[in-house]
Amino acid sequence: MSNKLKEFYEFEGFRLDTENPCLWRGNELIPIPPKALEILILLVKKQGEIVSRNELLENVWRETFVEESNINYTISLIRKALGEKDLIQTIPRRGYRFVGRFKEEIPPPEIKKEIKKSTFRWILASIFLITLFFVTSFAFWVRMENKPLPTVDNPEAIQAYNRGKAILDDRDVKNREEKALAEFQKAVTLDPTSAIAHAGLAEGFSSLAVIRSGENGIENYSKAKAAAEKALILDKNLSEAFEIRGWLKRNADWDLSGAEKDLKHAIQLKPEFALAHYRLSQTLAPQGKFSEALSEINKAYELDPVSEVISQGRFSILESGGEYEKSLILAKEFLSDNPSNPGAKRAYGTFLYHQKQFDKVIEFEDEIFARNPERKPFPWVSLIGAAYFQIGNNAKAEELLDELTKQSQSDTKALYSLAMNYSEMSRIDDAMTTLEKCFLQHEERMIWLKVEPRFSNLRNNPRFIELLRKLKLD
Repeated sequence: MSNKLKEFYEFEGFRLDTENPCLWRGNELIPIPPKALEILILLVKKQGEIVSRNELLENVWRETFVEESNINYTISLIRKALGEKDLIQTIPRRGYRFVGRFKEEIPPPEIKKEIKKSTFRWILASIFLITLFFVTSFAFWVRMENKPLPTVDNPEAIQAYNRGKAILDDRDVKNREEKALAEFQKAVTLDPTSAIAHAGLAEGFSSLAVIRSGENGIENYSKAKAAAEKALILDKNLSEAFEIRGWLKRNADWDLSGAEKDLKHAIQLKPEFALAHYRLSQTLAPQGKFSEALSEINKAYELDPVSEVISQGRFSILESGGEYEKSLILAKEFLSDNPSNPGAKRAYGTFLYHQKQFDKVIEFEDEIFARNPERKPFPWVSLIGAAYFQIGNNAKAEELLDELTKQSQSDTKALYSLAMNYSEMSRIDDAMTTLEKCFLQHEERMIWLKVEPRFSNLRNNPRFIELLRKLKLD
């Protein structure tokens, strides 16, 4: 069969479908962003040939302008999808080459012409009767067991699911939560029996719930939980379904023990599931299980070193564990490698603050917002306000507190940060009233209450202790 007629390629345990683009390993669909899949198909079709970077740009991005660094990142995603198998070879200053070996195709044996027609008809009849018997028996057994017949995922639904995951992973996409949810909804519409599509739908509603607190957030959490349960009904061994259900138990129900159980089961089903390791780390740390949390985040990083979410996840664990000196070194390195990353900047400023380098925090903030001093996001308003308070500039601290109060009227995450500033200014009643509002509005960051270092002034307060009890963190 010539390459031009091929709809799929089998190599090194993988199956690459080029007609309905997707990558399989055995019966497992491998998540891979659309652009990475396009590059892989191009490289595979030109097996052994060097494909230049210009050719990749022309074929994959076509009329869209992108920097060449996009190629490096996308190639890294392909290598991640292929796991330990080094199938993509980099040819310095020339391009890339696919070096995997295709599975040999063995043609079916020819039936000898001398077989008599009558014998041939008897053979066909026998095969038909035997097949009919087994199919009928199997269908009867399935009905008796009250289980659905196995289904094959719709390729278009899988593509929509993959697009949704890729959009969620790309933090540069505007309104990515809404766009990802639309793709997951499309996947479920195309194939209502697809468990992975329903798991994606749960992920989409969950991501919306995080950014939309209050009643809107609770409603999205409810939809997410329903989708996760549907996924598990369709496939009780789907790792992604247990993973998102565990994450919802953490964020929607504040059930850390239940979340931990589900996430560990997801990892048991799929040990190389980086996101599950990451989310388990973020479930263990709020309980004070810092060593276990670090172990899980390190596993996640080994599995997916290019993920910004995972890279930044180390800092929340180290901060809650009081590892400030080590964290400042890591944050400085992370910022050096990612100078335009907002999370890297915030991590560096945060650990300067914890190391009591308050003047440097203010200098760093001035440097960041020199061109646009009026548009400071709430984490920076909170941090800089606290830094000014620590150096005794109460007027500036109060000015920033007023700005943070305004932002908190429409954003519960800003409200949580406001409680931090009240706590550090020893305004205990204001801090507690603000935290109780966060609890009523189901602000997701409340899960960190037990280990948040900026609440150290509240630890012995009866209202604080009661909140910990309600959050099952006591």
